[in-house]
Amino acid sequence: MGIIGRFFAPSPFVKLHEHSEKVHECVKLLYPLTNALLEEDYEKIEELHNLMSKTEHEADQIKTALRDEITKMYFLSVGRLELSQFLAYQDDVADAAEDFAVVLLLRKTKLPDELKADFLAFVEQVISVSEQLLNIAEQLSTLAGTAFSGQEAEDVLKAVEKIGEEEWKADRMERKFARRFYEMENKLDPITILFLDKYCETLSAVANNSEKTAKYLRLIIRKK
Repeated sequence: MGIIGRFFAPSPFVKLHEHSEKVHECVKLLYPLTNALLEEDYEKIEELHNLMSKTEHEADQIKTALRDEITKMYFLSVGRLELSQFLAYQDDVADAAEDFAVVLLLRKTKLPDELKADFLAFVEQVISVSEQLLNIAEQLSTLAGTAFSGQEAEDVLKAVEKIGEEEWKADRMERKFARRFYEMENKLDPITILFLDKYCETLSAVANNSEKTAKYLRLIIRKK
């Protein structure tokens, strides 16, 4: 990219939104993966794991290309390091979703019927947190146009608070599910409990990383 191109390069926030959409594609796969687990359809889990791996790789490719572009751009409304860090946090969401798919693939675990409703509710709430992050990412180009200030910034700050609430709900659902399966430890073998715990850990990481990404955006706005 030449000097003139660096001054008039396309906004990086368009591609940042593209990355956020690809990350959320990874997160949305949690739902069919969970249904396959509940139905004990382990072939479907393997198929969805492969799709997850492909989608996460595509998110990585967008991330790498955008990082290369950011280093060559001038007159960004936020610092290059801040953009790169936001991108990294957002990519962590996809990584955590892929981790869940990997754990499912490792063992043909059977979830007791009495745990299925709580587990599915937890997964749905985790996906909801990611959806809230995607909604914020859709506003990034508009936000950049206002130099991360004004009413647009205030609206995003409110959305960040909502993500915090949604993540809190996910935490409560995780604890409820965990309490239920630990109460059943006399009925469940230790390896099953270990894997249920890993499900909680990886799913929780999806919600936590979504909130962390949103909070970092709040930090960027507050610094303006």
